[in-house]
Amino acid sequence: MNKTFTRRLAAAAGIAGVALMGLTTVGAGGATAGKLPGGQINKKLVDGTTVNARLYDEFVNYRAGNVANIATSREVWVSGKIRVNIGGGAEGGVIKGGYVVGCQVNLSGVSGGSEGSLDSSGTPSAEGSASISLGPGQAGFVPIIETTSGDYTTYKDYEVNDFTFKGNRGGVAFSQEGFRLNGCAGYASARARFTIKVSTDSVKGVITLWGKPFSIG
Repeated sequence: MNKTFTRRLAAAAGIAGVALMGLTTVGAGGATAGKLPGGQINKKLVDGTTVNARLYDEFVNYRAGNVANIATSREVWVSGKIRVNIGGGAEGGVIKGGYVVGCQVNLSGVSGGSEGSLDSSGTPSAEGSASISLGPGQAGFVPIIETTSGDYTTYKDYEVNDFTFKGNRGGVAFSQEGFRLNGCAGYASARARFTIKVSTDSVKGVITLWGKPFSIG
């Protein structure tokens, strides 16, 4: 695989424990780092299957100063690991997600039915980060598990926006994934949101793993 394809996502599943493989780290010179609390959810599906999902080792790096000295722009890089454990005879699961970004929005209350109203408007920029433009009171979504193989593989522009694992254990890791917020004159914040689809012999269920909101300036 070429570097473009492998930078965005590393994952391993179906072994004793969860193997989280390293990613290529994008330099964040001049940035300050902050540890985030991550998140965890335990849920029982209708057939009694237990699902535990955990976001841990979550960090954010802040760019020193505003992007191109524009007061309404800011940029951060996020890192973290997700581990999923499913009880019983699970057939496997699918992990996908990213970060909800808000401009003057209380993201502590963004959950459940609010997910469907979020605009998936994150788009790649020339620098490799995602860029999103929001006004006061708006929130959008920037995917983290999303990439393309580019022109250098057998399957040109093969897109990946989730990770599928077999069995009852799986995980992903992401490192220094950047996103940029433009147009927000007030305070801005972000919050991790990952969905895990679980399949067993008798049921298919979906749970949502949320991280804690954090300021992005």
